[in-house]
Amino acid sequence: MKKVVLLLVVISLGLVSCNNETTLQEYYVENQNNHQYLAFDIPASLLTGDNSKLTAEQKATLATVKKVNILGFPLKEENQVQYEAEKEKLSEILKSDKYKQLMRYGGGNRKAELYFLGEDDAIDELIVFGSDDEKGFGIARVTGDKMNPEALIKLLKSFEEGDLDIAGLPKLGGFMD
Repeated sequence: MKKVVLLLVVISLGLVSCNNETTLQEYYVENQNNHQYLAFDIPASLLTGDNSKLTAEQKATLATVKKVNILGFPLKEENQVQYEAEKEKLSEILKSDKYKQLMRYGGGNRKAELYFLGEDDAIDELIVFGSDDEKGFGIARVTGDKMNPEALIKLLKSFEEGDLDIAGLPKLGGFMD
């Protein structure tokens, strides 16, 4: 009888400790070949084109980046219901205690949120989740090693200003225009 009770306790603890939450990595893998999505995997080597306009600090920040994974869901008239469902799934994934919110901005139909994994001053993954209820949503995972969040945000701004030359990615710039 004691063995049965002990076995039940062990099984119960095992079931309680199982985590059925989907991670962002799992979501990305599940959907990267789905025809509703656009998926890009960008190794850091493609981010190191002619970046002579970058400062030494920006170059050092870029060196901490390993790769970027981008998953976009363009909104079309026929996929409005799926768009809302998938956007909600991603929002639920990002509500996990695992992901720490760095910032949120936007208004109206356009929103963007930045999350990270790791320590406040040395992150291992930066997540950018943006949505536009007229165009679709996109999520980018920037993975690296001990990335500085403040320096990464500055680097993202230099990308927006055209200072970062992304060799080999001429068609990515128009994504979600």
